[in-house]
Amino acid sequence: MTETGADGIDVTGPHRVDASYPGLADGLAGLWERVTAAGGAVGFSPTDPADRLRAAAAALVEEVQAERAHLITIGRQDALLGIGVLRQRQLPVRTHTGELAWLAVDPALQRQGWGKQLLDAVLVQARAIGLEKLDLVTRSGHDLERFYEANGWVERGRWPGAVRVATGDDRDEIWFTRDV
Repeated sequence: MTETGADGIDVTGPHRVDASYPGLADGLAGLWERVTAAGGAVGFSPTDPADRLRAAAAALVEEVQAERAHLITIGRQDALLGIGVLRQRQLPVRTHTGELAWLAVDPALQRQGWGKQLLDAVLVQARAIGLEKLDLVTRSGHDLERFYEANGWVERGRWPGAVRVATGDDRDEIWFTRDV
């Protein structure tokens, strides 16, 4: 899909990324930084230094290159604006299952349907590689439960206070599953 923004620049995707390209790790780190600064749940704290995000992004790029992770993106020209990351389980008894490791959309594009498009593209990729079941973990406090439930995911459990966003701000970790 392509959608023209108010500035006349097209947002395109979702696209599957099979190999690294210049700026991919920086784009991932920048996306995580913008989402985190807006209060989003991508696994980082607003106080995390940029080099921590950059190291995590470089590790994800290595996983994509080694085919241990599948990366689905949306973007605008040279800007990475959303990702879905799928990992297939590696234990022999679990290879029919996978994990939605990340789903993130730039704050400027949220609530415009891009998260659902990324989620749908991840499901297509999961089917393409033969997965039958997926799981994900998110945190409370963002109303993500309704988003995932509306898209076919089932809440399987909560761990109260397992995520510490900041001192005095503990959130529940929430586990979801769905059949592919």
